Amino acid sequence: MIVKVDFDYDADYLYCPDHMDMDTLIKEFNDWIYDSSVEHPFWTDENHIAVCYRADAIAYWLNKCILPKSEKKAEVLEQMVREDKAFDYTIVL
Repeated sequence: MIVKVDFDYDADYLYCPDHMDMDTLIKEFNDWIYDSSVEHPFWTDENHIAVCYRADAIAYWLNKCILPKSEKKAEVLEQMVREDKAFDYTIVL
């Protein structure tokens, strides 16, 4: 499945295995990315106050937390794309 991660001025495109329930997973991702007790590379400071991320963070989380034993992995296909491309699901950030 191709997921469009829509930002204000551009979008990233992410491949995810077809069986993913993105409605549920994006809520879990948001809980994870902002949880200050979780160590991940998307914190902008050592106190875990703010994050900076794009679709790479979603792929990182899916592969590490949801798909660790799966042969199929999430991956970023394109970043900072301004023209619309084909997609199966969209996430607005």
